[in-house]
Amino acid sequence: MQLISRVVGLPAAALAVVAAGGMAAAPAGAGTPQQAPRSESVNCVPVARAVCGTVRVPLVRARPGLGSTTVAYTLIGHRDTSRPAEGTVTINPGGPGDSPIAFAAQYAQVFRGLLEGHDLLLVDPRGVNRSDPVTCGALGSLPATRDGFVRAVGECGRTLGARARGYTSAETADDIDAVRARLRIGRLDLFGESYGTYLMTVYAQRHPGRVRSVVLSSAYPLGFDMWARPNASAARRALRLMCRRSAGACDGDQVLRDTARLSQRLRARPIPYTLDGQRRLLDDTALAAIIYDSAKSAPAGIGDLPAMVRKALHADDTALVDAARQTSPLSGSALRRDEEQPFNPELAAAVMCNDYPTLWNRRAPVATRLRQFSAGRAALSERTYWPFGKTAWTSMSYDQGNACIRWPDRHGPVQPTDVPLPDVPVLVVSGDLDANTPTSMGRQAARQFRRATVVEVPNVGHVAEQEPSGCVAALQTGFIRGLKVRGASCLADIPPVPVRP
Repeated sequence: MQLISRVVGLPAAALAVVAAGGMAAAPAGAGTPQQAPRSESVNCVPVARAVCGTVRVPLVRARPGLGSTTVAYTLIGHRDTSRPAEGTVTINPGGPGDSPIAFAAQYAQVFRGLLEGHDLLLVDPRGVNRSDPVTCGALGSLPATRDGFVRAVGECGRTLGARARGYTSAETADDIDAVRARLRIGRLDLFGESYGTYLMTVYAQRHPGRVRSVVLSSAYPLGFDMWARPNASAARRALRLMCRRSAGACDGDQVLRDTARLSQRLRARPIPYTLDGQRRLLDDTALAAIIYDSAKSAPAGIGDLPAMVRKALHADDTALVDAARQTSPLSGSALRRDEEQPFNPELAAAVMCNDYPTLWNRRAPVATRLRQFSAGRAALSERTYWPFGKTAWTSMSYDQGNACIRWPDRHGPVQPTDVPLPDVPVLVVSGDLDANTPTSMGRQAARQFRRATVVEVPNVGHVAEQEPSGCVAALQTGFIRGLKVRGASCLADIPPVPVRP
């Protein structure tokens, strides 16, 4: 769901991707090709048995006059070449705006068991990394305030103009299917992480006959709460769970009361600090963003929160300011470009403003939208957002709240939320400390399908298969192979988050 990924991945290899015409056609069949197509590229990603190619597709399939765009893909072949692949898994890491190809080496390592018999298909979404990166200028240098960010998103839409309609989950899903058809793959096992769960659900909507199974890691439904109420509840739950398991190192209710006091203090007296030579303010919205980010990235970071909040209340804000510099929250929204990844915030803005639900009438002018949003927020209960406050919490999430309120397209595409989905096995995995896509949202995502199983992973946050034991990745691998959930007992061995004094 996050506009920017916190997954630590390898930089994309600076090697060429051949054009579609450079790929030999794969033999037709119900499953994966018996041999990966040949490619003229050499070591196109730092992974064995990988071939790369591109397809050329219309920018907007319903409006061919807007031109075309290039979509890049990498197919990593299965290791046991003595027999055909058992299937093909396609993974998207989310964002929107992240590149699956950039994470090829990481995926090959995490899912090395799956690669024994399955091929892995990575398709860079249009506008990202190797798939004709889109630019709109306004988000190239990220603003320091919520208002600046919202205005930059609107400017991005004005710069893109009619071409903005090409950057939707529906068009990206159709691109994945174009690659599938190019490689003559019969059906896909879909694997989405974070926003990738949204994208893969859209793919299942649009191409139900091409889906064998679905894994949704850190999932949220197509119709989700743009006021971020489930996320506030999940942040409270994460702190309580962490302290309950800490052997007395912290008390969750006390941490929440301390957070409420600190939030009120920062609302009245923000702390000035500098980041990269720029003056910024650490206010209550920035505090909400820091805690939200820490819960999302658990176990990293969340164990420092009790001491950080307590010390800040006693006039030692060193750790708090350090956390702000690491998280780089806008005083209203948490967003920072990670130069180690080819993440594209311009593409992210276009996708979320085209696809996500709104808290105003899309067809209304901006002035009317602003009034509708203000009235809606005024009607919210402050208690729902305790200990943060409703203005702080609804301002800190850059893909919810009013992020797209200045997006100029009043008659753009709307992503349907009620289209039937295929009756296939689905596994939904949620971390029980995740405030970004909490288990409650994962259960909503599961209810979109007829045959879905939800597994909650203890002591981890967003994208649970990153946990180091390999338990979650093995669980997901087993599901894709046998279409049943087995081997969940290892979840009990994932250790509690250490709470630091």
